Amino acid sequence: MAQGYQGPVMLWSDLEVFLAAVRTGSYTAAGRQLDVNRTTVGRRVDALERALGTPLFEQTPLGYAPTPAGARLLAAAEAMEREVAAMLADIGGIGLRSAPIRIAGSGGIACEFLPELAAFRQAHPDVPIELLGELDPLDAVTQRRADLGIVLVRALPLRLTGVQVSTLRQSPYGIADSLPQLGWGYEFNAALPGGPWNSNPAGEVAQAAGLTTFNSWPQLKQAVLSGIGKASLWCFAADAEPALLRLAPPDPRQDCPLWLVHRAKAPPGPGLSQLIAFLEKRFAARCNQES
Repeated sequence: MAQGYQGPVMLWSDLEVFLAAVRTGSYTAAGRQLDVNRTTVGRRVDALERALGTPLFEQTPLGYAPTPAGARLLAAAEAMEREVAAMLADIGGIGLRSAPIRIAGSGGIACEFLPELAAFRQAHPDVPIELLGELDPLDAVTQRRADLGIVLVRALPLRLTGVQVSTLRQSPYGIADSLPQLGWGYEFNAALPGGPWNSNPAGEVAQAAGLTTFNSWPQLKQAVLSGIGKASLWCFAADAEPALLRLAPPDPRQDCPLWLVHRAKAPPGPGLSQLIAFLEKRFAARCNQES
């Protein structure tokens, strides 16, 4: 009688844990996603490493990342995940459990894209979303507090990757030109120093000038709409407000790319991949309508 298969024994549930560990970047975050403790995640990954006889993670300057063997297992596990999801859809199964996709936006600008996020949820009700209150999405994504960053930055750091969806312009706006200038507060200036936001006075400069200051994009935009003062705003959003007057043409020196970013060493799962593809088209269509 022929002997049965004698190769490594791997369970799909262990591969799910491995996928979560790679995508979240840590055993602790993977445990939160899977509703298990960190020790359980480590034990399941250890079981895979013993079955395969090789380490699956290694320490790098950017934190833990898959080894070459781990990267090969990752590709196979992702292919299996896609096949399982397709099979469940074909037979009417309940589908794979999807953890919330955590989103952070530069200075709270993610709130400006709530219509696009709502449209995504209608198209993909099985992919939950969590909008964070982080001011600096680059830090939030790097430190694994967020899975996706809606980022205004001229160049991405090496630890992150993503897609540029548009280039945004900004101009001064107000309900009247005679209103006082508004600025950014200390908290905002500390989280996002310099960069494309410096078109409004910030931090000590704003305080020395006696300006009313704000610590997020939604606050500043609402203050301008309320007639408290005038400030530079992103044109794609401000031009959509009938009450606001553009007080000067956009300054090309203040243009800034808009990105959707995630960690370079953590390949996006199916839900995040769907979200990025969806938002890339919707953001480009909306932001490129600027006059």
